[in-house]
Amino acid sequence: MTQTAFKRSIMDGMTIGMGYLPVAVAFGITAKPLLSFFETVLMSFMVYGGASQFLALQMLTSSGALAIVIAVFILNSRHFVMAFKVNYDLKHESFLKRLLLSSYVTDESFAVTANNDEDQHTFTNYFATFFIAYAFWVAFSAVGYLAGEWMSEGVILASGIALYALFIALLIPAVRVHYKYGIVAALGMVMHYVLGTIPFVPSGIAIVAAILLAALLGVILERLEVFN
Repeated sequence: MTQTAFKRSIMDGMTIGMGYLPVAVAFGITAKPLLSFFETVLMSFMVYGGASQFLALQMLTSSGALAIVIAVFILNSRHFVMAFKVNYDLKHESFLKRLLLSSYVTDESFAVTANNDEDQHTFTNYFATFFIAYAFWVAFSAVGYLAGEWMSEGVILASGIALYALFIALLIPAVRVHYKYGIVAALGMVMHYVLGTIPFVPSGIAIVAAILLAALLGVILERLEVFN
C-alpha cells in the first residue's frame, strides 16, 4: 500500500462526508420532534442509510415496528449488490474484513470506490474511505439534532422536505440512464396512493406493498421488453 493511495482514500472519504453534511443535518433536525438525541444518533449509527432513515421517520407516527423494518430492509437491499462488488475487489482479504466493509457500503461510497485504481484495493484503503464518510453521517446527525434546539418549530417541520428532496436526488440519475425507472417510481406512487385510500390498510403496509408491487411490475415489463 502506497501512502499516495491511502491519502486518496482519505480524501475520497472526506469528499463523501462533506456531501453527507447537509442531508445528515436535515435528518437530525427532522428527527427532533420524534426521537430523543440518543435515539437519533443511534439510528444513524446502526442503520446508516439516508433515504431509509427519513422513510422510517415518516412511518413512525402511522406504522408498526415490523412495517418500518420491512420497508427499511427493502430500500437498503440494493446495498447487497454493491457489497458484492466490494467483496470481489477485496477477494484476497479475509471474510471478516470483507463482512465489516460490506456494512458501510452506501450509494455514494460505492460510486466513488467502484473505479478505484488497483493500488487502492486493500482493506485499509476501503476502510478509510467508508469509515470517514460514516463518521461524518453520524456526527452531523447529532449536530442537526442539537441545531434544532434553537430553531423555530416551523423551520423544524419544514426540514421534512429533505425526505422528498433526497428521494428525487436518488431518482433523477437513474431516470437519466433510462426512463423506465421513472415509470416504475410513478407506478409505486400511484399504488401507494390507491392503497392509502383503503380504510383497513395501515399506512406502513401500504408503503411496503407499493414498493414490492412497483418492483414486481418493473420486472414483468422488463421481461416483456416493453421498455426496449
